[in-house]
Amino acid sequence: MPSYCSLTDLKSYLNVTSSTDDTLLQLMLDAATNRIDSFTSRTFQAAGDSTRYFDPSLDIWQGELWLDEDLSYLTSILNGDSTNTNITADVYTNPRNRTPYYSLGIKTSSTVIWDYTDDTQNAISITGRWAFMERASITALSRSSNVVTATVTAPRLSVGASVFVLGCADATFNGTFTVTANTGSTVTWAQTAGNDTDTTAVMLWTPTDITTATRRLAAWMYRQKDTQQGDIDRPILAGDGSVIMPTTLPQDVAMLLLPYVKVVK
Repeated sequence: MPSYCSLTDLKSYLNVTSSTDDTLLQLMLDAATNRIDSFTSRTFQAAGDSTRYFDPSLDIWQGELWLDEDLSYLTSILNGDSTNTNITADVYTNPRNRTPYYSLGIKTSSTVIWDYTDDTQNAISITGRWAFMERASITALSRSSNVVTATVTAPRLSVGASVFVLGCADATFNGTFTVTANTGSTVTWAQTAGNDTDTTAVMLWTPTDITTATRRLAAWMYRQKDTQQGDIDRPILAGDGSVIMPTTLPQDVAMLLLPYVKVVK
């Protein structure tokens, strides 16, 4: 899985222009990403679909199917009946207006029920983007001169962030892209393809707090290699004027991550 912050972004933050430490810096980004996943018991990026399986006798409570991981985009649900019926259009998500989803219910207008034929174990399969990601609906897309402009309300999306575009009728618009501009109501990125238009797509991205925490933590870990002494929890000034970096997780990083820590009841 790619790290939650780009190497270019980290080097800009550190004011590093040389490529000498690129390999080390990428290692720090990967380590910071893994540390954040461990700290929060979550993952914040899914570049592709994956499938998880559920039991209609154990995972249903008050008529809803409760998920064991964060779901940010639902691609399909196959029921556990004899024909593995696709019931994606028959379900609603909770919460309704934001991600990630934690449960799915069957609409009152539907005649289907959560079902199985022979074995209840793994009878229901759900495919989608299993991660805690921000989500926004795109209402229009246009591509001209290898630049795509998306009409979407995404004020927290930073320039340079990676976005995942899904659900376009014209599949050439789907993919992973780097944001080049964001006005709050339109987002643009580069894409080498013919001029075209489309509507009604979905955009997913790693929360900005998580990207910020990854950048900050990776930079701290990179500087930490020069710390030679002490198990300290804040930077201190040594007698020779050098700064000794702390060995514990920086407090500002921990504060950024605390709202995202998964609570298991």
